[in-house]
Amino acid sequence: MTERWLTVPNAITFFRLFLVPVFLVLYLMRQMEWALAAFAFAAVSDVLDGFAARVLDQRSKLGGILDPVADKLLAFTALTALTCQHRIPWWLFGLVLVRDGLIVVGALMVRLKRLEIPTAPSRIGKYATLTLTCLVVLALADQSTYAPHSLPAYTMAVGFIAGLCVVISTIQYFARFGYLWFAPPRLPS
Repeated sequence: MTERWLTVPNAITFFRLFLVPVFLVLYLMRQMEWALAAFAFAAVSDVLDGFAARVLDQRSKLGGILDPVADKLLAFTALTALTCQHRIPWWLFGLVLVRDGLIVVGALMVRLKRLEIPTAPSRIGKYATLTLTCLVVLALADQSTYAPHSLPAYTMAVGFIAGLCVVISTIQYFARFGYLWFAPPRLPS
């Protein structure tokens, strides 16, 4: 793992962070096809930065923290916008909010105790991210004038699967890392 912060994967992650407000502005301006393109490009960049980190051997501690933050920010922005427009059910947004809020509180608590923050995502966490991304893409595509009439049924099914993945990933998070909430603080060396 490298300690350099300016790497190709981190540059891709910074670009994804830049695309978050671009997506939001396009969505609010009702430019659905462009908003979909911005979101899809940002989602694909998530795959690219991980691939680049492995191929170029440019994994970094910053990337391990920044990448999930960029993912969460992109997903949160898209889910908020779509929930406010009644395109995604409120309960799903609530599940994501609770899970991510618990993760943030847990990470802060672990950091305050001077313990190591686990940054490796679980497989089900990756599935949750994938299904939420697919859900956002479907919900955005459904607002296009070119969308097929059957798309809302698929959006609903993917939303249900995404909700299950979020619940399971939350349970798994506590099963794997819940002990850190109760672990004693590490003394400064």
